[in-house]
Amino acid sequence: MTGPARVVVVGGGLAGMAAAVALESAGARVTLLESRRFLGGRAGSFEDPQTGELLDNCQHVLLGCCTNLIDFYKRIGALHLIRFDRTIHFRDERGRRHDLSGVRGLPAPLHLSSSLARFSALTVSERASLIRAMVAMMATDARQRDVLADVPFGDWLDRHRQPESLVRKFYDVLVISGLNERTRDVSAAYALQLFQESLLANAQGYVVGVPNCPLSQLYASVPLRDLRLGARAGEVQIFKGRVTGVTFGDEAVPADAVVVATNHHALDRLVPHEWSARDNRFASLDQLQSVPILGAHLWFDRPVLREPHAALIGGPLQWVFARDQRGSALHGVISAAREWIDRPRDEMLSMFEEQVRNTFSEAREAKLLRGNIVVEKRATFSPLPGVERFRPAQAPPRDGIQGLYLAGDYTHTGWPATMEGAVRSGYLAAEALLAEFAPELPVHKRTFLAEDLPIQWPARLLGYSR
Repeated sequence: MTGPARVVVVGGGLAGMAAAVALESAGARVTLLESRRFLGGRAGSFEDPQTGELLDNCQHVLLGCCTNLIDFYKRIGALHLIRFDRTIHFRDERGRRHDLSGVRGLPAPLHLSSSLARFSALTVSERASLIRAMVAMMATDARQRDVLADVPFGDWLDRHRQPESLVRKFYDVLVISGLNERTRDVSAAYALQLFQESLLANAQGYVVGVPNCPLSQLYASVPLRDLRLGARAGEVQIFKGRVTGVTFGDEAVPADAVVVATNHHALDRLVPHEWSARDNRFASLDQLQSVPILGAHLWFDRPVLREPHAALIGGPLQWVFARDQRGSALHGVISAAREWIDRPRDEMLSMFEEQVRNTFSEAREAKLLRGNIVVEKRATFSPLPGVERFRPAQAPPRDGIQGLYLAGDYTHTGWPATMEGAVRSGYLAAEALLAEFAPELPVHKRTFLAEDLPIQWPARLLGYSR
């Protein structure tokens, strides 16, 4: 090979965009193929067939601890389109509002201590139980946490005497939405990481970021010279165990390396079986279970939501977000939505309308004008105990398909299946590729993974370390 590496990235979701942008910044000649007309993948948008309005597949939220996702938004010039809030607004079944917010200037976890102490959604005994659990979480370092990878979080909660009422009112709200699985079923390692990084390690970790535009508009200025939308990749071409390109319609795009950044279900179509069978990264992918997420777009005839979002204690909708300044257009989310896949649309809309009316006083007399429901059936893999061992590396093993790199939140990133995990996978794939094809580059020019937020002194004092 002479000159910069020619790289084809298949898939324009967060993982593919992150890999492509990183590689092009290092001088690679990148072609990004995306089968849809919009970038973003599962974190993207579509046109409403009734109005032509851009609607998000599902509301996506980032936290301050998502350092690589924030870095990616900076790279593509979209960070100014994210609205950050320092208060998490909870609503219980009776519509009462309970806020959780940090005190500016205080380090974690002291920044949340006063807010938790008066968090009115919980009883005094529930708050005491929660504080006990959080002290135990901070005393669990990363090595000890990894030992819990095969343990259900439900067992951990029972061991630390967390009452079921607290699980329903607090843990469910954060764990189900954060990990897309039932609270008691998830791996304890993933659940502890969620709380450690978002609430306990750094005061910036919990801050909630929500795009103030359709998701696809975030990617309107992605700095790529060869971006092909509506371009469905055919098959990765392989000769003598090394990739040579990707078929695309009647032509082939030649490549020194290929980054496949689709979900893992598409690999069977893209990578010939005679080659994937020789690469151990593909051996256990069938062990990854998929979990759906439901997104509900609801338009009311008047404002119904005063605050920018609400975490709902009780269901069926788990979170709702205001999608216009008036608060009359809402986007509701149900994570781990297995039982909602085959329900009639009108039945779901009726249930959601009733929940909004019961929860928000402004909605008592409101009329639902229309609704649109989107179910992403393969939203993420299930973060069950033991699943970490099935997640593949981004780079090929020595006896694997050379020049073929994998990116996606299902790969081994050190994070569960989140937008942060997707971007990390893209950066890790780019780093591994450049280590192979451009080792002469200075390390800082082929290193993209952003540092985690630093652990502040109270958490360090209580024993937390990475």
